[in-house]
Amino acid sequence: MRRTQIKVGPQFNPNSTRHVDELLERIEKRGGGKGWKVVDYDGTHVTLINRGVMHSVESATKRTKIINLGGEMRASDGEKTAAMLESNPKYEGWFLTRFEPHINRAVLSQLTEGERRCRSAVANALRVKPWDVQISPRDGGGFLLDLPESYTPSAHDAKLQEVAETAVGKVGWYFTGDAKSLRGEIVPSLPPTFADVIRYPADLLPRPAGGGIPPIPLGERLSDRGDVPNDVLTLDFDAAPHMQLGGVTGGGKSVTVNILIAGALAALAEMVIIDVPQKAVDFEAWRPFVRPGGWGCESFQENAVALEELYKEGERRAATLKRYGVKKMSQLPADIRATMHDVLIVVDELTGLFTMDSVPRRLAADDPLRIEAESKNYARELIRTFIEKIAAEQRFVGFHLVVSSQVATVNTGASVALRTNLPHKALLGSNASDQNRKNIHSDVTSIPGVPAHIKNDPKASMGVGTAEFSGQAACVFKSFYADEQELIDLLRARGNQGLPPTQLDQTRPDPSIVRKRFPELAQIAEHARELETPDYAAADANRPLEAWEIDPETGRPLTGFARANAARAEVTRVAKQAAPAPGM
Repeated sequence: MRRTQIKVGPQFNPNSTRHVDELLERIEKRGGGKGWKVVDYDGTHVTLINRGVMHSVESATKRTKIINLGGEMRASDGEKTAAMLESNPKYEGWFLTRFEPHINRAVLSQLTEGERRCRSAVANALRVKPWDVQISPRDGGGFLLDLPESYTPSAHDAKLQEVAETAVGKVGWYFTGDAKSLRGEIVPSLPPTFADVIRYPADLLPRPAGGGIPPIPLGERLSDRGDVPNDVLTLDFDAAPHMQLGGVTGGGKSVTVNILIAGALAALAEMVIIDVPQKAVDFEAWRPFVRPGGWGCESFQENAVALEELYKEGERRAATLKRYGVKKMSQLPADIRATMHDVLIVVDELTGLFTMDSVPRRLAADDPLRIEAESKNYARELIRTFIEKIAAEQRFVGFHLVVSSQVATVNTGASVALRTNLPHKALLGSNASDQNRKNIHSDVTSIPGVPAHIKNDPKASMGVGTAEFSGQAACVFKSFYADEQELIDLLRARGNQGLPPTQLDQTRPDPSIVRKRFPELAQIAEHARELETPDYAAADANRPLEAWEIDPETGRPLTGFARANAARAEVTRVAKQAAPAPGM
């Protein structure tokens, strides 16, 4: 704004339009320009101000014009200056791209519609004026940006990424910025995605590493950008000992568990499998690779004993660590460490393992049905107890829990404490619900969502989930694919043959230990046998018995083996009678 005072004669009337116009005309003729307004009159002097801009073009190129502004400029005059210059017909198509009030200078540039729209969106995201952002075309498409000093990656990158994908380009475009140089780029690209199937790369199968388990490759981590290849996601048990794995139906959880198992076994780890009996068939192919006593899947009671014996071994290992004055297995003498392999403990169908059976209240205390239900529930309590104790107490003895379930909530027994002690988290299923995510992940707000373009691709979305592994940034990933037999063939090619079929019984817990922990099993088994034995006497109550069905000594109906033997003898006798005579 400019200010001036002019001496006038005694006849000057500030309220006279003619007098004021003559004064303004005189100012203009003297080179003062237009835009002056009278603001004060003291009888001898008129005070005028001019909020307009006197300007001249200092220099010009094909894309820019440097404008010298007249008067005293303030930072707050930017919008007014932009409006004045950009509305000037001789600058049509030119836009204020730099405003420097301290030296009374402005820069006008020719901008395409795309550049203007991008600059405006970037400025809004940064909360600055459009002329605080410099923009130019980028080779290969997109835009180069000069950013204001207020730019900080933590505060602005997410907003500028949104600008790149929505206001300027489309999904897949990305923003990169450098806070030191204050340079940025908006780059066109395709969105990152996954192949329809990612076959398990045999060369990534881990190898033994001094008794521990090296990082296990699980799949591909989704890249931030479509022009950067996905890298390999690995699970590192050195970063944290235990894992929680959840999944929606058909999400690919079983394939991921198989990849985990193969990786651990390839590193010469031992394995324990805990599962509900009706689902044991899911792991039958892996049974030859289970350590002695580690196959708990035949019954809830055997699951409980397998875990209890494992916990006792963990206590012995902890005592060994204490005896040698070390805190980690890797710090033990090599010969001692060689005798204690890491153990992968696969716990599948956690909900089924923890959910109690209802016990019929009207059954007598000694009723076999009541005894069986109470025995299973006692086993479930032990299963829960030892899983929680191993997770909480045995973090440095080489044990690695992989707790897997379709559903994991407090209501089904998976307590907050247990979930806390399973630091590695993964959730399989591209369309997992918000509740699924809350039940698995520690901090849902830090977990990226599966992009819509992957969700909507039925092939790319297969085996996709989210991972939150200790020591790594949370990510979207897709599991490698291989069927059990492919993985087993890879292990056998390494020399890990597993047990022959004739020796699989040794994978079950010691029967004597099971009977000692659950003495009621003998009564339950006897009741089961009684239910399986046909009551022929009752079945034949309405017909007369044949001679062979009656015990000749007691005169009572035969039962059990005696009846079966008599039946075979009767069949043989009848067959001989029906046979034709020789020569007939």
